[in-house]
Amino acid sequence: MSTEQLKEYLTTAVAIAKEVGPAFTDGFWRTGRFAASSDFASSEKMGNGADCVTEVDRYIEKTIFSRIRQIYPEHKFVGEETTAENGEDYIVTDEPTWIVDPVDGTNNFVHHFPYTGVSIALAINKEPVMGVIYLPVLDELYTAARGQGAFMNGMPLPIIRSPALTTPSSLADCMILSEHGHTRTEEVMEPRLASFTRLLLDKKLGGGCVQNLRITGATCPDLTMVAKGVADVCWELGPHAWDFAAGVVILTEAGGAVFDGAGWWGKDIPEAERTPKPLNIWNRKILAIRYIPDLPGRLGSGREVQKKLAKEVLEIVGDLEYAPDGLH
Repeated sequence: MSTEQLKEYLTTAVAIAKEVGPAFTDGFWRTGRFAASSDFASSEKMGNGADCVTEVDRYIEKTIFSRIRQIYPEHKFVGEETTAENGEDYIVTDEPTWIVDPVDGTNNFVHHFPYTGVSIALAINKEPVMGVIYLPVLDELYTAARGQGAFMNGMPLPIIRSPALTTPSSLADCMILSEHGHTRTEEVMEPRLASFTRLLLDKKLGGGCVQNLRITGATCPDLTMVAKGVADVCWELGPHAWDFAAGVVILTEAGGAVFDGAGWWGKDIPEAERTPKPLNIWNRKILAIRYIPDLPGRLGSGREVQKKLAKEVLEIVGDLEYAPDGLH
C-alpha cells in the first residue's frame, strides 16, 4: 500500500470522527437530538448492568459505516454494536477491514465520566495500519498511520518527552492502567483481582510494587494515555479488537511497544520461553508499554527496557480464556 493511499484512509477517518463528534457530545450531555430520548441507555447488551448500550452507539456506528461504504464499498466492516447486538460471527480476512467502536467506555459515557470516545481503525492483512481515536468531551483527537507518526491535536506523540519522560528501572517506577471488565462472575473476577493484588504487593512479598494502578473504564483512553507518556503500562484481558485496534497504531507510532497480554502466573513455562510474544489484535489480550528513551550512549536500550518491563508484568499476572474475535 502506498503512503498516499494510507494518508487518504487517515483523512477519511478523521473527517468522519469529527462529523460524529457533535452527536457524541449531545448524547454525553443529554442535549440536542438526545435530550428528550425516553429509552436512552435503557437496554442491556452483554447480559448485565455493567455493560449497557445506548442509542448513541447505534447512531454513530451506523453513520460511520454509511460514510465509509460510500467511499470504499468493497471494504469489510467490524463494529462493536453490529457484532454485539446481533450476535454476529464474522470472518477475519486479509481484505481492508474497518474496525469501529462508536462509543468506547459506554459506562463512562452514561455516567458523564469524560474518558470515552470514538475509535476507528483500518486493518489490512489482519493487522491495524491506521487508527483514529477521538475523545470529544476532552477535545482530544489522536491520529496515526503506519510509518507516519502519531499525533494528538496535531502535536507529535509522546507529548511528554525527555528529560521529563524518564527511563523506569522496574515496575516500581511505573503507573499501570487496567480494567476489571464487564464479566463479574467469581471465575473471572477472582483471578483478575489476584493479578491486581500481585501488581500492587511489595516486592518482598513477591509483587511488582507498582507506583499506582488506575482503572479508567475504557481501553481507548487507556492506550492514548500510554501513547501520550502520562502512563507507563496498560495490561488488559478480554477487550475486543474494536477496543484497541486504533490505539495499537497510535501507541506504536508514538514509539511504544505492544505484546500479547496472556500472563504467565501459575503456568509451567521454561525460563528460556519466558519471552513476551507479539500482539495478535484478535486474541483479546494486550500489554502495552510507553515510549522509553534510550539511555545515553546505549542505542536501542529503550526497546530493551520495554521488553524487560513487559516480562516483569507477565511474570506476576495471570491469564483468562476468551474466544478470539471473528472466525479465522
